[in-house]
Amino acid sequence: MWKWKGVHLLFNSSIFLLFFLIVYIVYWLSPHIYRKYILILASLVFYGYWSFVFLLHFVGIVVINYIYYHWYETHRAKKALIGILIINLANLFTFKYWNFFSQTLLDLGLISSLDSWASNWILPLAISFYTFQLIAFQVDVYRGDFKEKVKLDDFILFILFFPQLIAGPILRAKEFLIKIHIPKYPNKLMFEAGMSWILIGIIKKVLIADQISSIPTQIFNNPSGFNSVSLLIGVYFFAMQIYCDFAGYTDIARGCSALLGYKLPPNFTGPFLSSSFQEFWRRWHITLSSWLRDYLYFALGGSKNGYLMSYINLFITMVLGGLWHGANYTFIMWGVWMGTLLCVERFWFAIKKDKKKFWPRWIKVPLIFHVSIMSLVFFRADSIKTSIAYFKSFFINQGVMIELPNGVGYLILLFIILHVFEYYPNIFKNIKIRKLEWALLPSLIVFFSLWVAGTVSEVRSFIYFQF
Repeated sequence: MWKWKGVHLLFNSSIFLLFFLIVYIVYWLSPHIYRKYILILASLVFYGYWSFVFLLHFVGIVVINYIYYHWYETHRAKKALIGILIINLANLFTFKYWNFFSQTLLDLGLISSLDSWASNWILPLAISFYTFQLIAFQVDVYRGDFKEKVKLDDFILFILFFPQLIAGPILRAKEFLIKIHIPKYPNKLMFEAGMSWILIGIIKKVLIADQISSIPTQIFNNPSGFNSVSLLIGVYFFAMQIYCDFAGYTDIARGCSALLGYKLPPNFTGPFLSSSFQEFWRRWHITLSSWLRDYLYFALGGSKNGYLMSYINLFITMVLGGLWHGANYTFIMWGVWMGTLLCVERFWFAIKKDKKKFWPRWIKVPLIFHVSIMSLVFFRADSIKTSIAYFKSFFINQGVMIELPNGVGYLILLFIILHVFEYYPNIFKNIKIRKLEWALLPSLIVFFSLWVAGTVSEVRSFIYFQF
């Protein structure tokens, strides 16, 4: 298999800034009828910059899905839905899970050696996200949730739209396709919103996530060498890192889309202030959570067949959601952890008669936060063995205390402030945009300074690019 090591057009790089400025200028100087094709071309360049070979593969999968969609619209053969689902899942399985599947068979003693032919296979960029988006489209058409006739060029733009292509948000047809042909004009409100989202995203990624990334790396690389407090700090900082890294990507994606006249759905709304595990999953990776609910949990039967089956379906959904993140036992355990928490909570609420007498919020929020983020030990560790070593070290407490860099307290404070504003968006309702215009120029200066600083120091990839 190919050993291509392509380079991503990372949002936090100077080359992407130049790329987007060119796209933005050409896009708005062109008549409306040509803008769709400008975005398609930009999206092809964006993905092809990483690998031309996998761009052909990607476009091929998109065309196959459109051919099926066109055939289905003509013949109305409902049972054929399973065929296109198998094609999409087989594509995902081949590139992402074949080696893990073979390793599992080896661990179970069902085979004696691993296949060498797939040992050098690499994971195509964005395959997990675009597969889910394709499946959602086909199922929506089958269910009758989306009845608009879709042209091939519109379909290509829907799947390849470059701001959200690599790591979401996962789009639904009714959120994007119907907006393509609506005439768009440069809009001051959308410009201010877009620049604000990009600025916040850059702050999360470059100023917080990248600056604290070395702390959890040190601790997870040698958990037995640090004491219990340091291990807890490692989990705290990884929670901050992965949140700011992924939420930062989403903010930049939403900002770039807004500058092009498209509004993407939010993907994070302050999950660490949730007072229940259910609320946590309504605020963390929202588009994935809703996808798992609508296309997996409901497909399994949801809660139609009684309480017991609803728990089983919920648990299976979270385990498969964990496996979606990566081909490793650690992600399965992460799914098991979160699935168990959701099932226990649902059972608790089912038997509790007076929910209002439950613990106060100041107890629930820290409890939900700590129990949730402890699952990240599995998410971050490279193996089950490392995860177990991490948990064991909590009780041994024989290691040293981690030395935190100077100024990290200010980053923690900034993270908390951003999180509070995200959880309580109504704080801004009483602040008129005109009152903030004076801050536009300083914000732009900070924005470009952070972008350049991140590029000069070290451009770090986004964590979710590996999924």
